[in-house]
Amino acid sequence: MNKSNKKSKVVFGQNFLINADIARNIVDSRNFSFADDVVEIGPGEGILTELIAGKVKTFTVIEIDSFYYNFIKGKFDKINNAGLKENDKTNINVINEDALKFDYAALSKKLSSKLRVISNLPYEISGPIMEKFIKEKDAFYDLTLMFQKEFAERLRSKENDSGRGALSVIAGLNFEIAKIADAGKSDFNPAPKVDSAVLTLSPKYQSDRVCVWASSSPFFNYFVHQIFKLRRKKLKNSIYASFFGIPPDVKEKIFSSLNIDLNKRPQELTDIELAEAGKKYDDYLKAAEKRYCDNLDIKV
Repeated sequence: MNKSNKKSKVVFGQNFLINADIARNIVDSRNFSFADDVVEIGPGEGILTELIAGKVKTFTVIEIDSFYYNFIKGKFDKINNAGLKENDKTNINVINEDALKFDYAALSKKLSSKLRVISNLPYEISGPIMEKFIKEKDAFYDLTLMFQKEFAERLRSKENDSGRGALSVIAGLNFEIAKIADAGKSDFNPAPKVDSAVLTLSPKYQSDRVCVWASSSPFFNYFVHQIFKLRRKKLKNSIYASFFGIPPDVKEKIFSSLNIDLNKRPQELTDIELAEAGKKYDDYLKAAEKRYCDNLDIKV
């Protein structure tokens, strides 16, 4: 193996999909067409890339690893320079950039189109890339993403699921999430220590006013992360935690006013229950700030 290749795997944590049947099933399930603007993140050796190139309107490939950037670019440049007619060329644009820094919203605007993303993601960036996708969800038509199986299950978990966490709630408010495939350790090279799963995420646009607020509110993001820091505690005990500076009796009244049982733990609450509680926390803090400023005659 090329020395640079091996070094890149260590640096960026890639596990390359080598099972051609799984790759074909993933791409076939998406029904890509010449009306689609597709983005692939981290093509590696191109097992998915080869199945998509030349079959969509535009194809943007983002690769942070300079070795694989040059590998993919050289491979498709060679194809495009092989005397093909213009209609038979792959129409692929390979970009050497960090997917966590790439401006998906700008690309969507440039193309006047919603993007269809596909990726076998390095496991170590699963959380950060999901947070970015949530922030830029208006840029996407859908996303098809390979995750560590445990992370995938957490991401799509609902109330009462033991793996439910803050990201589960925020992702669930922003996307419809479904599993389309599993992949075992032996389907990759190098083989990871865990199994994988492929999820599809389609942007969700809430109709409920509070859920609309929660889906994009920085305060709700903070609120739900704080609530799940005490995931093992019942609400009647966790309301005594100091975060937010809201008196415990006020917190108790907030949950009681929403008919939320204080004997429940955070993972037992629905998305809308958490959204409503977060909104009441936010309203209380804003009202308290206003009262304080009014007393000091400060304009806010």
